[in-house]
Amino acid sequence: MDEHSGHGLGVSKARLEFLVDGIFAIAMTVLVLELKIPEVEHHRSVRELGSSLLHHAGTFGSYLLSFMVLGVLWYWHNRRYHYYRRITKSILVAELLQLSMAAFFPFCAALLGQYLFNPLARSLYVACVAVYRVAGHAEWVGARRAGVMIPELSDEEYEMHRKRGVRACILLTALVAINIFNCVANVMG
Repeated sequence: MDEHSGHGLGVSKARLEFLVDGIFAIAMTVLVLELKIPEVEHHRSVRELGSSLLHHAGTFGSYLLSFMVLGVLWYWHNRRYHYYRRITKSILVAELLQLSMAAFFPFCAALLGQYLFNPLARSLYVACVAVYRVAGHAEWVGARRAGVMIPELSDEEYEMHRKRGVRACILLTALVAINIFNCVANVMG
């Protein structure tokens, strides 16, 4: 089997990479579908159109934030992917979990845009990113344990990425916990 082989999984590294790029491209495109042209009574009224656009500022903000978040996730995904020689079963499972979160992200972004100050909307948004990041970190550590990292990856570089992943997972988990606490407080009081 060549270096792009899935080692019996039937999934080559190249094919999985195409799937990743495709899902990210679709998710990033779907984000824009939440941006609707506002309906105004007087088509020449700058004030009315401006007011309507301002009314939808949360949706625009969510779009911009979410496009950037997906772009950063895609970038780091491709950086991390470069270090794998082949795809193992655990990498495939982690990849599919990450891709499910990337595909789900436009829903979370739309929810956040519509309900910016609702702690449940924020919880789902941050949880989506957190699950993605935790799965990516587990994939990184699992790939090292499985011995499928490229030999050019130094121990120092691996550790740097691993520690960065741990910090990101802790931060995102804390943000999810804070937002869930806010949800519970909202329901209770």
